Amino acid sequence: MPKYLKVMFGNKGANYEYKINEVNTTTNWHPNALKGRDFGGFNYTTEDCLLRWLHRGDTIYDVTIPTDAEVVKVEGATTIYRTNKIILTNPRPVDDALALHLYQISNIPEKSYYKALAVVSIMGYQDTAYQILHDKINKNNIKEVLSEWNDFINHKKSSNQIYSSTLVAEIDEYLYEIGSPTLISRFVSKSPLIKELTNDKVINITGESGSGKSTFIKKYLENDEYLVIDTDLVMSQKATDNKIIIELRQLFSDKDKDYLISNFDEFYSKTLAYLKDISKTIVIDSAQFRNLKDLSLLKGQMIVIRTDINTCYERVLKRWQQDRENYTKDEYIKYINKKKPMFTWYKSINKFITKLEEISK
Repeated sequence: MPKYLKVMFGNKGANYEYKINEVNTTTNWHPNALKGRDFGGFNYTTEDCLLRWLHRGDTIYDVTIPTDAEVVKVEGATTIYRTNKIILTNPRPVDDALALHLYQISNIPEKSYYKALAVVSIMGYQDTAYQILHDKINKNNIKEVLSEWNDFINHKKSSNQIYSSTLVAEIDEYLYEIGSPTLISRFVSKSPLIKELTNDKVINITGESGSGKSTFIKKYLENDEYLVIDTDLVMSQKATDNKIIIELRQLFSDKDKDYLISNFDEFYSKTLAYLKDISKTIVIDSAQFRNLKDLSLLKGQMIVIRTDINTCYERVLKRWQQDRENYTKDEYIKYINKKKPMFTWYKSINKFITKLEEISK
């Protein structure tokens, strides 16, 4: 037998205050109606469909239907029943954890999940919204998702039923990123963005930490035709026998560790000037192109690795663990907290991409 549930604000429906643990009976009942609310009565649904209706309240009740009650199943994308008699028991508040559980056990049409994303967003259920984004939204369905999202959100805005405008704005931005042909997305990976800027023998490659820049270089650019300059290696004291890297370290020996952030323009220009007589194609591998102020300085080709940020985050944590044989739980938590800003850092790369699009039109 399916489990039946009802959600509402407190114990009040649209025009009715429910008695708990007692039979509620309505006089507004039209079982021969043709659609929806015309039936009157009390609505409820099954446990695996409740996700779609969580915007209707902050409290969930178990539903029992008296044996002498009349019941109508309302046809629609997700199951709704209406009845003239209902017993509500076991009230419990809805929170993000419960919403996520209802998502995990849900069984609704795929299209209904797009509306459900809007439902949990207006209610402020962040973890649930993130999980739906991760599981259900992609480059192929984003147009349909946005149609369902905008239809629901605009309707709720007009009736002042947006309870978490901050989360709605956040999810709206994530959907825009997914739909953008150029921007990096937190939730969906995209193929590398490649822009031809000038005819110079220079390849600039960037992306968030963990995006796979080094993997891309090893696969396509690590041979005798290319000279790869890892800007992090240049500005570090990490052991290397690379003659050019050592020479560049000497060139920038008076610069501090934040130089790539504060003055990447100068670093980029001086590096290319120093390497101007090299016959090979110069590959500048850096996550700091986001800090380039004057994009007219760019030479050659620009490549942006657009791995989704959730994956980047998982990779950097795994890499940190693999690089250490022994570490404490506190050390790992400290590193996690250090890397959590990745979920906002990548937006600076998206600003760089937007500027790049403008100069390459």
